[in-house]
Amino acid sequence: MSVNAATVLVPLPWQSALWDSLAERKLHNRLPHALLLHGAAGIGKGRLARLLVASLLCENVQQQLPCGGCHACQMLASGSHPDFFLADAAYGIAGFDDDDDKKSKKTKKATAPSKQIKIDCIRDLIHFSTQSAHQGGKRVALIEPAEWLNHNAANALLKTLEEPGADTHIILVSHQPSRLLPTLRSRCQAVFCATPEREQSLQWLKPQGVATERANTVLDFSYQAPLKALAAANDNLDVLHQEVIKTLQDCRQKKVDYLSAAEILSKHDAAMVLDWWLTFIHRQASAKPEKFVLQFYDELLAARRKVLGTANPNTRMLFETLLITWMTPHSKIGAT
Repeated sequence: MSVNAATVLVPLPWQSALWDSLAERKLHNRLPHALLLHGAAGIGKGRLARLLVASLLCENVQQQLPCGGCHACQMLASGSHPDFFLADAAYGIAGFDDDDDKKSKKTKKATAPSKQIKIDCIRDLIHFSTQSAHQGGKRVALIEPAEWLNHNAANALLKTLEEPGADTHIILVSHQPSRLLPTLRSRCQAVFCATPEREQSLQWLKPQGVATERANTVLDFSYQAPLKALAAANDNLDVLHQEVIKTLQDCRQKKVDYLSAAEILSKHDAAMVLDWWLTFIHRQASAKPEKFVLQFYDELLAARRKVLGTANPNTRMLFETLLITWMTPHSKIGAT
């Protein structure tokens, strides 16, 4: 699978300092063999990881950045570099392209595999890590997102993280490091990737074709994550966001029954809807937090964890249960 090197030849503006630190450690051979990049979703951790992969494999590094033109960079971009291994939920599924930059959320919903990285994938990674580099340099494995490792796969990976092969680097990317086995986290050197300041995100979104007013809107319901906001703008999710919020408000005001509202909500990506619901409540309740609202917020968070997990819950029933609570008269949140 391709690392899409052409789009990751330079760090994102808010990750420049972090990249400089990683590049300096690489230059002096102090880069850990097991690295965990963690932070919020949609801020560019995957791009940073791919930049590091390209830098480790490039034959003509220039100012600590991959050149993009050497044979190694071209093989990496085409998905044929023998010294790169990508472990994700699409591993072993023929015809699936994991490139997030090329897929819209709507397309992914129709074609994406289950949310698990399975043991067969990790067994192949372990074998990969014990082999000599075909190109005579480094061997690099990328696991993304690491929280999708199922229990057996995570346990199988432990020894390799502790004692990787010579000149082998394993990079894990995680949006939710708390879901990783503690024994797995302890074998990695963790690097936190911070969410950029809003002004920096706005400045970056503008040349991507997202006007400031619209950028503010999509950032509001994207947890201030600029890459997630850009994807939302490209998919016109700001329009869908308005429709989802109106459905929630209509249900709260009993203009629509909870069964009809659940049917509407379940047609869309469940994690996305829950994210929007959470940000809507947070904005409404921030000025005057109430016990009911805080409890319901916790219920939404628990539902989001279920959806993001590997169990694949029945989202229609999940929304019905949440909406019944949402319609209770304990709070004025969402009624305006």
